[in-house]
Amino acid sequence: YGSSGINAEYGLLKCLEDYTTDSRGDIGSFVREAAMSALKRISKHIVELGHPLINLTLTSDMKLALVRGFLQQSVEKIDRTRAVAVAALYHFIMADGLNLPEQDLLRMCLPTPNQTAYTTQDCSPAAFFPSLIQLLASPTYRHSLMRGLIVSVGGLTESLVKASSTALIDYLTDHEEQVEPVCECLLDILESDHKNDRVTVPLFNTMELVLTNVILDEKYGNKFAARFTALTKKEVMGSGNIKKLLASLTPLSSCIQFEENKCVLSQIMLMLCHRYPRVRKGIADSFYTALITFDDAIDACDEVVEVLESTIWDDPQDIEALRAKRNEICNLVGVAIPKRTAIKKAVVQATPSEQFDSYSDLVGRAGY
Repeated sequence: YGSSGINAEYGLLKCLEDYTTDSRGDIGSFVREAAMSALKRISKHIVELGHPLINLTLTSDMKLALVRGFLQQSVEKIDRTRAVAVAALYHFIMADGLNLPEQDLLRMCLPTPNQTAYTTQDCSPAAFFPSLIQLLASPTYRHSLMRGLIVSVGGLTESLVKASSTALIDYLTDHEEQVEPVCECLLDILESDHKNDRVTVPLFNTMELVLTNVILDEKYGNKFAARFTALTKKEVMGSGNIKKLLASLTPLSSCIQFEENKCVLSQIMLMLCHRYPRVRKGIADSFYTALITFDDAIDACDEVVEVLESTIWDDPQDIEALRAKRNEICNLVGVAIPKRTAIKKAVVQATPSEQFDSYSDLVGRAGY
């Protein structure tokens, strides 16, 4: 087997991060599935050859990386890919002599197939997620599981979103001691996947789900709000991805419920004069909803609500008037008025084709 086989394993593990997309969708899923099938065969062959080869080729880091990789794919959004991942994970953790970290917990949380092999029906989110989500209790596997689960929670298929969301909220409701570790895990993912929109957009949706349905301890809530606001500011700064910008607004506004909310309010004030009209309207609406929900979050709640209601925040014409309204709210909530910074740009003469590239580009830059 030798070093070439070890290099092949690492190369195949790298393939699990292939999320290439085109007009046909997630074509990288075919690469991930092929890699997992190959890793399943290789690991099975190594185990059959015996103990010395296991220690030589499947190091502790390699075994852990394999389980984490399979685990993440096991809770992502494509049914076919999940079935391949679960089959690979099942054969790997059921093998004797591997001595995986928390191997008994893995075996307990992974349902056995109804037949000789896993089918897409065996791996349906409604049947599969409630069992596998118990691994959130494991610090060893929590990050990988959560990184895959948020893609399902923030997905587009109604049945997938419902099943994954229900499994997560039911778990956190029944295991209150896991709320803080799971929230910290979400923040760690937001930090480690900085500017990775494939992960951060559904992560913001997951944050919204958690903050809407789970009560955070006040002391931890203050800590969470401060870190989440700082990471969100860093994530959306300079972004032109409207979907990501809009997804960040509701969880950000929900953080005003915590006592130490000045950093949250300061970020909301910045977003109220964002260059995209849809973002301005979105943050005004979410801030308004949060104030109605948490009416004791700030002292001048009624006055702020009145300003928010009476202002057309997506008005593309009079940004100075909107800035005056925003500054009024700043004074009401007791945060500093954001300072405008001059940005120097190089003057480049645009060609006619660049000037009138497309109507869709114009609409996109306007935020509609």
